[in-house]
Amino acid sequence: MRKILFAGGDRRTLSAVEYMKKQGFSIVTYALPHRRPIEDRNFSAVVLPFPCLKQGRLNAPLTETPPTLEEFLSETELDPSITVIGGPIPDNPFSHYVDLSQREDLKLRNAVPTAEGALDLLIRHTDRTVFGMDCLIVGYGAVGKRLSTVLSSMGASITVAARKAQDRLDAGLRGWRTMDTKELYLQGFQAIFNTVPKVLLTESVLRESEPYAVFVELASPPGGLDRSCAQALSRTVIDGPALPGKVAPVTAGEDLAKTVIHILKTL
Repeated sequence: MRKILFAGGDRRTLSAVEYMKKQGFSIVTYALPHRRPIEDRNFSAVVLPFPCLKQGRLNAPLTETPPTLEEFLSETELDPSITVIGGPIPDNPFSHYVDLSQREDLKLRNAVPTAEGALDLLIRHTDRTVFGMDCLIVGYGAVGKRLSTVLSSMGASITVAARKAQDRLDAGLRGWRTMDTKELYLQGFQAIFNTVPKVLLTESVLRESEPYAVFVELASPPGGLDRSCAQALSRTVIDGPALPGKVAPVTAGEDLAKTVIHILKTL
């Protein structure tokens, strides 16, 4: 599988394209940035953006008029049996689809730029030093683990909220305080980072937060906190979606390409 179609995407995708070219792949592009008919359709797989769609259209910020998924299918005339790789798609029309959001290797790779980007967001939106700051990280997946390590290395005081007892044990052995996500409390925390795509920071929990608390949302929609309540309480909420492609597009693109290549090798 040496000829690949990349459709849509951002600077991260451009980096992935360049990396794969260096690895000997022949690359065809669509809506990256130019949206034009594809004459040579003899490609082995298709790579869609991650995230795949925005407001019902292909996530293609580099092109002037991003197509809908239906327009993309019409203009490319894809073979129904072709392997397609990309972010989650509601009502997925492809018979052979690899959802990148389920790839543990990509989650681990993306955790690094996500954690660094989250640190940058915190520094730019607070008048306190990270050193000595009381931070709560909700969720202990790839991002939660990396973020805890990064903040701890900056001198922050870390508390990890995790659902699994094994994760709380792991965090405790690293010297961090822990709590069960079923028993969340926010008193005393200056920064709360959410990595769980489920609303755990409910109204009753948010009302116990400090007025000066800064919330950094890192989970995919719908996120993990009650937005209307946070707004009513005048809490500072910072959105950090898709940080890898924003803060480190070259590294994130190379990581995406490595994951795609691994997928292709296993087909």
